[in-house]
Amino acid sequence: MVQYNTFEYPMFLNAIAITIDNNYIQHACVMLRSLDVNVQSQVDVYCIFDDLSQQNIHRMGREFNSSRVNLHFIPFDKSVLPALPIKANDHVTSATFFRIWLPHLLPNLDQVLFMDTDIVINGDISEMLNLDVSNYPLAAVPDLGMSAEKKRGLGIADGHMYMNCGVLLLNLKYFRANNLTTQIANFITTNPALCEFWDQDAINATIKGNFYQLDYKYNVQSGFYEKPAQDVALRNAIQNPVVVHYTGGGSCKPWYYQNKHPERHLYYKYLKLTSFRFYYPPDLPRSWRLFRKLRFMLFYK
Repeated sequence: MVQYNTFEYPMFLNAIAITIDNNYIQHACVMLRSLDVNVQSQVDVYCIFDDLSQQNIHRMGREFNSSRVNLHFIPFDKSVLPALPIKANDHVTSATFFRIWLPHLLPNLDQVLFMDTDIVINGDISEMLNLDVSNYPLAAVPDLGMSAEKKRGLGIADGHMYMNCGVLLLNLKYFRANNLTTQIANFITTNPALCEFWDQDAINATIKGNFYQLDYKYNVQSGFYEKPAQDVALRNAIQNPVVVHYTGGGSCKPWYYQNKHPERHLYYKYLKLTSFRFYYPPDLPRSWRLFRKLRFMLFYK
């Protein structure tokens, strides 16, 4: 079901927002299909876009016409963006920064669950869709790979956590009341060298660890698998992830043949439930003949 610029409260307390352009249409559909499979009630999804063709908008509409996912497309005016610290070899586009403006793009909502599209949902996220974070600017899962030096450079005090911004339950009302969008945008403009991870660094520098910590299972990042987990909650999240986030660029993404992510198969599990089911990785070896490509598309797990 596709609607344009309409604001209806979902059956859940919180709606979902994603940012999208033509480059990520397939991955957005995989993420949304995984959402559709794993929710029991209708959920509104606000798709914030700039460079998204009408053809792709209609394709997404057909894709989710008979599903639990109600799509709302909201165009974004890039003229409001500050000078963005995007380098030529970065794997992100300006759409990465759109989430900062969600408080103003969704004026009728008090909260929204933002999710990146390099994600698959493989379990029940009802807790997040019904969580009230009135006392915090947002809820998130920590990014455990950030050094103390990096955090201090962003003004985050020792003992406070740096968050990963791929899954954010945003308190839009708090953002508006405290003018956080402007503060984050100003940090990007005045500290581009510190924005190694784009707006994620700016959000962390502005929030300074003042966030509600979600269970690790709701944003299991690729770095979580790199060393044995001592924390019981972290270990449980790795073993039973509800949201798998394929962090990193290039071959870190599961849609590349060279990718070795332990949960890579989940991307293809949900891919096969979309109209992109015949996709095969662009880095598939040239030596593979057509029948091998077909074998990969049809039987890969």
